[in-house]
Amino acid sequence: MTNHVPQYNWDTIPERELRSGVVQKVFRGDDVLIGQTTLHPGMTTAPHSHPYEQIFMILKGRVTLHVGDQSFDCPAGTVVRIPPNVIHWADGPREEDGPALNMDVWTPLRPDYAEHTTYQTDSFSR
Repeated sequence: MTNHVPQYNWDTIPERELRSGVVQKVFRGDDVLIGQTTLHPGMTTAPHSHPYEQIFMILKGRVTLHVGDQSFDCPAGTVVRIPPNVIHWADGPREEDGPALNMDVWTPLRPDYAEHTTYQTDSFSR
């Protein structure tokens, strides 16, 4: 018998402002976390690294992504793998392009972001 599996919708998932111009919603599984992030023109960039593998996707709009010493022009449809412990950041979209919609997947589970999924009523093994 399967435990109850609830259904969610991005439209009703709570959001938080990570920093100026960056608004994020997160959803988790046992070993993975996904984030839907709206990146606004003029957003604050924040070069960083973390021990998680990250899949970066642009669903709408356009940004420039920096991974290590590489830079990528990222229009809608772009997918980039960011290896663990590599410095990376995105430049905000241009004013004329409007906000960009970004989807990220991190594995293993990021506990610092998972704490923002308390709205989920699922049963997790960890």
